[in-house]
Amino acid sequence: MEDAILIRRIKQGDESAFGALVRRHYRNIYAFCYRRCGDAALAADLTQEVFLRLVTAVGRYSVTGKFTNYLFTIAVNVCNDHYRRKKPESVPLTEDTAVSDGAETQALKNDSVENIRRALALLPDEQRDAVILRYWHDMKLRDIAAVTGVSTATAKSRLRLGMEKLRRLLESEGEGYGY
Repeated sequence: MEDAILIRRIKQGDESAFGALVRRHYRNIYAFCYRRCGDAALAADLTQEVFLRLVTAVGRYSVTGKFTNYLFTIAVNVCNDHYRRKKPESVPLTEDTAVSDGAETQALKNDSVENIRRALALLPDEQRDAVILRYWHDMKLRDIAAVTGVSTATAKSRLRLGMEKLRRLLESEGEGYGY
């Protein structure tokens, strides 16, 4: 069932529609939260917080754009709120986390997962969000901009800077990421 229909049913009080919406998007939101925090239990808690915030915000949601962008915006905010309280130690990746097979993603796949995880954890949050949303959730720049609340130019800059820093970190992996 389409998100817009589920949203309309939720606003009319249909609790089963909310369950369907959660089932539809849970995996992607959990994957994003896991990549941001690196801990399965914490990712589950953050994902739950995303959907709890959705419960309170769904009445204000108007179908003007992609619902997934709206949901990822909530996820980014929940993760950022968590990080404001406590800085994460690392962001793990698994071998099956990449979605896109572009040249950039292929370069990432060629490095060891552990090196990528460590390097990604060293990126500033804004750059890490852009890289994760682009290469693990296959979002377009305009969607990344919408999710993170910045202009497309800013999202493009964050992605470019994040990828440049990631490449430098991966190239210097033998040197212990020294700067």
